[in-house]
Amino acid sequence: MNKLVQSLGLMVALAATSMLAGCELYFGSHDHSGSGGSTWNYCGSDGYYQCHGDSCTWVSPTCPDPGSSGSGYECTSSTDCAAGCYCASGTCEEGGFCSTNADCGPGYHCNTDRSSCEPDGGSGSGTVACTSDASCPAGQICGPNGTCTATCTCDTDISAVNQGYGYCDESRDTCEPGSDPSGTCAGTPPSTCTTTAPQCGPGEVPLMDSTTGCFNGLCQAYGNCGAAPVCEHIDDEGNCLSRGDCAASYTGLNCHKSDGSACHSGDTGCTCQSFEFAKCSTKPN
Repeated sequence: MNKLVQSLGLMVALAATSMLAGCELYFGSHDHSGSGGSTWNYCGSDGYYQCHGDSCTWVSPTCPDPGSSGSGYECTSSTDCAAGCYCASGTCEEGGFCSTNADCGPGYHCNTDRSSCEPDGGSGSGTVACTSDASCPAGQICGPNGTCTATCTCDTDISAVNQGYGYCDESRDTCEPGSDPSGTCAGTPPSTCTTTAPQCGPGEVPLMDSTTGCFNGLCQAYGNCGAAPVCEHIDDEGNCLSRGDCAASYTGLNCHKSDGSACHSGDTGCTCQSFEFAKCSTKPN
């Protein structure tokens, strides 16, 4: 194969990476014959390429050891393998492509950094290499050593807090340390804040930035809070009455005095047709 054809193949690879199914198709045979339909490999400055005719696909950041059998399957971690494959006992195995955990079969999770299904709990060495928490299965986070580390599973902040962690990453059902980046339910904004509380739905409370303590414009269901909000931030009767430190206030509807005239603020002897929850307040000491 002449250099012009090889260069053309590499240009095609850089322009558009073809999608091949299975680790064998990525690594294939090492037939370097000159026929137009042949399969051949190329070790470039940025990694290993698999080519078929004039079309080349980037496969891995590392090239096979020239002194090895040359199969191209060798690996020390899943990052040495093509997308859709993972490293198991030093060999790349097919796992499948994915964008979420739901795309993978039982016992596998989606490493979104590589768009690849990988075994839960790791492969080969028993650990999963990662660059972010999203690379790890539920119940694990990316540790400082670049491997997935077990924490716990959760469905709310309070369940994570009860297990000794800071909050729950509900997108992954995983306990996380530290402060919730989406904000906290607890506390009252300092007077220096300029943001106002958002209009939250029934049963929700406003969130405050974990660093500044000011309202951040977000709301969260009361039952998902990792720390109890102040009574004044509760906007529904049920959650207010469930707290021993809170008192509910009500507004009377269709209220009249004994002579049939409408009641006004400060009037006594009024009878109301019904009442509706107005606000929740902290009980006086």
